[in-house]
Amino acid sequence: MKKTLLVLAVVLASVSIYGQKISGKWYGKFDLHGKELRVVFNISNTRSGIKATMDSQDQKAFGIPVTYTSFNDSIIKLEISNAGIEYLGTLNKEFNFVGVLKQSGVIFPMVLTTDKTARR
Repeated sequence: MKKTLLVLAVVLASVSIYGQKISGKWYGKFDLHGKELRVVFNISNTRSGIKATMDSQDQKAFGIPVTYTSFNDSIIKLEISNAGIEYLGTLNKEFNFVGVLKQSGVIFPMVLTTDKTARR
């Protein structure tokens, strides 16, 4: 019985790490032809699922609707279909998404973090 409870506790603890809500601001940056561009994904939990918008701070574009948002098995996918933008990342133990931003077929490595100071 104790062994069963221990196994259950370990499973629940590991699920809670990745089962955390991801709502909030997620900061990232990538290099575009030698120029660093900063982006922020604003993610919110709603009754119908998660929703997101994107801000491109350096291009002074804010509140860009993300047309598709999913978060399953610690993997996030964000798409802005009319701009040909897609982000695919995996949540790691440090609670950062490590992944790639694709725009029109070009791939840029990008980490998203909730810590704004880490993205400066």
